[in-house]
Amino acid sequence: MQEFIDLLSKVIFFTIIATIVLAVVTYAAYKVRNARRGPGNIRPAPIVGDDGSFLEPVLFEKYVPEGREAREE
Repeated sequence: MQEFIDLLSKVIFFTIIATIVLAVVTYAAYKVRNARRGPGNIRPAPIVGDDGSFLEPVLFEKYVPEGREAREE
């Protein structure tokens, strides 16, 4: 039984180490990709319009709960 516990502890240890290494490699690849894009390709954050309301979202649809009307401004 002790051999099984030793084997299991080694598998868990190496799984944790592999996860940490994979996270570091993934983060490095993310940073390299962003560096290749350059600062000119970064899209600006949403800004407030002239009337004080936020501009429409680019990727998400506006959520309106059931029973409430969307305010028309």
